[in-house]
Amino acid sequence: MPETITDYVCTACGCLCDDLTLTVDGRRITRVEPPCPVAASFFLKERPEPPAAALIAGQPATLEAALARAAEILQTAASPLICGLERATVDAQRAAVALADKLGATLDPTDDAGRSRNHAAIQTLGAVTATLGEVAGRSDLIVYWNCDPAATHPRHIERIARHPYTTPDAHPTPRRVVVVAATRNATSKQADEALTLRTGGDLAALAVVRTILAEAPLGDETAIERQTGAPLAQWAYLAQRLKAAKYAAIFYDPTQLATDGPDAIVQSITELVREHHRHSRAVALPLGSPGNAAGAAQVLTWQTGFPSAVNFAAGYPRHLPGEATAAHMLERGEADAAIIVGSNPTAHLPHAAQATLNKLPTILLTNEASDATQQAAVTLFTPTFGIETAGNVFRCDNIALPLTAAIPPKLPAAEELLQRLLKLLN
Repeated sequence: MPETITDYVCTACGCLCDDLTLTVDGRRITRVEPPCPVAASFFLKERPEPPAAALIAGQPATLEAALARAAEILQTAASPLICGLERATVDAQRAAVALADKLGATLDPTDDAGRSRNHAAIQTLGAVTATLGEVAGRSDLIVYWNCDPAATHPRHIERIARHPYTTPDAHPTPRRVVVVAATRNATSKQADEALTLRTGGDLAALAVVRTILAEAPLGDETAIERQTGAPLAQWAYLAQRLKAAKYAAIFYDPTQLATDGPDAIVQSITELVREHHRHSRAVALPLGSPGNAAGAAQVLTWQTGFPSAVNFAAGYPRHLPGEATAAHMLERGEADAAIIVGSNPTAHLPHAAQATLNKLPTILLTNEASDATQQAAVTLFTPTFGIETAGNVFRCDNIALPLTAAIPPKLPAAEELLQRLLKLLN
């Protein structure tokens, strides 16, 4: 008989909504409520069962033989790289840190496209942040900066932006929602106001708004319009909206920011929030990535002191953001073996990095067969993250949430495989 699971945590996007109701029939999820296209595409997707528990050089193998082969590869490697980890539970991420420490490896969480996270803005400026619940309950202005949550995080507007906030006199009141975007997107149609931004004009526009908030002199108005794509009057209006707000929240999506400087844009948003505090309360939050990206940064920070690009070759953890990112290590040919957990970045890495990775003995922990599993030296199949896994994950606002298995797993969890591999190295 079909089973109903309530209050399920969804990892399909960075919202990590924890109020889903799933209908499970056998080993399939047949219904997802409330309606969400991103959640539906994730939970209702057909996933053929792996051909075996493990593969060695693309051929079915026993789990014991595959683990022994993986241990052999790692014992002979001088500079192994561990990456992925964003579609893994906290327990799996902790096991990866222990393995990296044992091997003297480099550990760098990467997303499905092989991109490393950059935490430079937080490290240099700090962060003014809040929980999503606080924003939903207290903010009277939300600004979506050059992102489209209606398409990428469909329930964000429903649960956060359109959730009535409570004024000090306890009256629920609709908040103002403003979109600043280079194109009119799905979110623009749902917002109260949509402001224009030139493609690539993020830094210039943020600098103008920050200057207005600081009541400092501005440059030529013609130059401002040319650089930002909108007249000065629009940015003065946005600055006035921010000044008038008792609690403003700015949301952005790092994956959608300009490719030539997303880290600089995040830093500029942080600087804008700091300047805004001269007038009233403000916070800045990322929309968040699918899976457990925030968890990876949390685990690395509390285990090593650093959120990414951690190298253990010296016998202790060192943070090398310009050297120890996965793509940079591969481009320079510095890794001689790789462990990829919960992602398949091979098709998205820079050409030089991809070419190097194709030559390395690779150990892949994944839940589905693909071209990458045929090319890997060892493939260890794992339960589907977010459906067959249990453990803890972190939301984009760094709130820990419990993850349960909607479908009982048939395969060992990623953390168990990593722990068994660690024991073989002792």
